Amino acid sequence: MKRYLLILLILLAMSSLPAWELSRPAKAGALSAVLPGGGQIYNKQFVKAGLVIGIQGFLIGSAIHHDNKRDDYRSLASSTSDPFDQQYYDILAKDYSDKLRSDFWWMGITAALSVIDAWVDAHLVDFDRERDRIHMKFDGEQIILSLEF
Repeated sequence: MKRYLLILLILLAMSSLPAWELSRPAKAGALSAVLPGGGQIYNKQFVKAGLVIGIQGFLIGSAIHHDNKRDDYRSLASSTSDPFDQQYYDILAKDYSDKLRSDFWWMGITAALSVIDAWVDAHLVDFDRERDRIHMKFDGEQIILSLEF
């Protein structure tokens, strides 16, 4: 948590520098990288932001649970004197360690997809206005295409 706050403070300090200004897509991607759903909120995509926050929250909660269970089984394995129980607890600890690793991978994948989504949405912010500049008319057997500047 401290790391996220530090990164957020650095980004805020950097955004106040007059010589270095982030473009809209870069700012959306940076916000999404720092805060889950931050880029989506910046792009006013609130449903996507809720989805990203929910998925990341679930994965963080799952990682905390798997880490706690892994630590519990490691302590049980080290405190038991029966070799069969020790082996059983070691196997369970390894299973939870694998689940924890999987959680971290999924967190990274969803964070990367969130950054890409925010970046693409920021690029497409003017898409509707650009589309309104192009007009197509059908006149008999002719198609007239006009572009307003």
